[in-house]
Amino acid sequence: MLAEYAASPATNWKSKDAAIYLVLALTVKGKTASHGATSTNEFVNIQDFFGMQILPELQPPISAGQPILKADAIKFVTTFRSLLPKETLLAVFPLLVALLASEYNVVHSYAAIAIEKLLSVKDMGQTRLTPADLQSQLAVLFERLFAGFKLPESSENEYLMRAVTRVIGFVGPAVAPVAPVALQELARMLLEVCKNPRNPGFNHYLFESVAALIRHVGSGNPTMIDTFEQLLFPAFNHVLQQDVQEFHPYVFQVFSQLIELRTPPLPAVYLQIFPPLLHPQFWERSGNVPALVRLLQAYLAKAPAEVVSGGHLVAVLGVFQKLLASKAHDHEGFLILGSVVDNLPLTAYEQYLPTIFTLLFSRLQQSRTHKFVRSFMAFLAQFIIKHGPPVTLTSVDKVQPGVFMMLLQQVWLPNLLTLDGANEVKMALVASGKCLTELPPLQADAQTWTSLKEAAYKKLGGKDALAAGPVSPLEEEVDFEEAQGYTAAYAKLSNAAPTPKPVLPEIPDVKVYLDAALASVGAPR
Repeated sequence: MLAEYAASPATNWKSKDAAIYLVLALTVKGKTASHGATSTNEFVNIQDFFGMQILPELQPPISAGQPILKADAIKFVTTFRSLLPKETLLAVFPLLVALLASEYNVVHSYAAIAIEKLLSVKDMGQTRLTPADLQSQLAVLFERLFAGFKLPESSENEYLMRAVTRVIGFVGPAVAPVAPVALQELARMLLEVCKNPRNPGFNHYLFESVAALIRHVGSGNPTMIDTFEQLLFPAFNHVLQQDVQEFHPYVFQVFSQLIELRTPPLPAVYLQIFPPLLHPQFWERSGNVPALVRLLQAYLAKAPAEVVSGGHLVAVLGVFQKLLASKAHDHEGFLILGSVVDNLPLTAYEQYLPTIFTLLFSRLQQSRTHKFVRSFMAFLAQFIIKHGPPVTLTSVDKVQPGVFMMLLQQVWLPNLLTLDGANEVKMALVASGKCLTELPPLQADAQTWTSLKEAAYKKLGGKDALAAGPVSPLEEEVDFEEAQGYTAAYAKLSNAAPTPKPVLPEIPDVKVYLDAALASVGAPR
C-alpha cells in the first residue's frame, strides 16, 4: 500500500491512509486514555516508521497534500506520544502549531488534541516538555489557537478551547506576556456564548481558560485584576440580568476568585452585587449551591464589616438555615457558619447564637447523619478554639442550662475517635485540649475529664491521624485527564479551586501542644 502511494500520491492517498491505520492496529498492544500507547509490538520500529512515513505529512506547506493523511499523521503522534523521545516531541510541536492554521476542521482539531496530549506526557511524575520549551513559540501558539475559532465550523471548537486551557495551565505565570491578548479573546467569546449557549463542553473550557488566566496571572499581578474585571463583567452582567442559568455556577466561581485576590476594601460594584446573591431563586438550584457558598465565604473574608453594616447578616444566616435543613447541603451550611465565626467579631452575631444552636440541636435529635455529626463537631471545635471553652459553654447553655456538658458526653466523646481527615482531627484534638485545661465544669467532672483525655490521646496515636492534607492547587497542576469537566449538576472549575489554608499553623505538633497544655494545669499525661 505504501508502494502504491509512492507511485502516485495524488490518486492513491487512500492506500497510505489504510497503511497507517494498519500499522496502528498491529503495533499498539496496551493503551490508556491518559497515556496513549503504553506497549507496542516488538516487530514494529515506531521511530523509523515515524521518520519515513509520518513526519513528511506533518511538514509544511500545510496546504499541500491530503488533509486526511495529515490527520492520520497527527493521530499517530498522539497515539504514541508517551513512547516517542523528547527530541521527537520537540521537533513535532512547532509543526503541530503550524497545522492549527489548516482550513480543514479535522486537521486543526486533531492538532489541538495532539498539543494538549503532548503537554500531559509525564516521566516520573514530571512533564516531559517544560514551560521553557514552549516559551519561544508561545505567542504564535496562542495566535494560532485563537485564530482557529474563526475557521469554518470551529467557532465553538471544544478541542481548541481545551488546548487553550491546557497551555495556560502548563506554562503558568509564564503566560503573563500574552495574557492581555488572550484575555481579550476569551472575553469576546464569553460575551458571544452568553447570548446563546449551545456547546456545554466548549463553554466549560472557556470558563476554565478564564479561571486559569486569573489563577496564574492575577495572583502575581494585582494590577491585572482591574483589567480582568473590566473585560469580564459585561458578560457576567448579561448572565445575571438575563438569568442564563447554566452559567451561574461558573460566574459565581470566577467572582470568588477575583474577590479572593482583592485587597480590602472591595470596589463598590462587588457590594452592589452582594444583596441579590442572597435571593432565594439562586439557592433553589442545587447546582448553584457550592459556588454560591464559596462566594459568600469570599465576601465574609474580604468585606465582613460591610456585610454587617449593610444589614445582610440575617439573610446570610437565613441561607445557613435553609442549607442546614437539607441532608445534601448541610455541610455547606456549616461552611457559611464557619466563615461567620472566622471573620466576624462575636458581638456581630452573638444575639443569634441561641437560635443557631437550637437549629443544630434539632438536627442532631431528629435527623442525625454521620456527615452532619462530623460537620457539627468541626464547627464546635472552631468556635471553641476561636472564643475559648467558657464562652462556648455560656453561648450553648443559653439554649438550656447544662447542654454543653451533655454535648461533650453524648456527642463529642462517642464521635471523637470516628473523625477522619487531618484538619478536622487536628481541630478536634486542640479543642479537646482547651476544654480539658480551660473549662472548670469539665475539670470538676473527673469521669468525663478522664474519658476525654484518654480519647484524645488514643486518637492522637491512631495511624495517619494527622496525615498530610491534599496538595495545594498551586503546588500541583490540574490534571485534565482526571478532572471531570462539565457536569449538569455542578460545573466545578478546576482552575478556580481555592488555595487550601493551613489549619492552626501555630500548632505544628498536636501531641506537644496537648502535653504542654495538661502540664500547665498540673494534670498527668
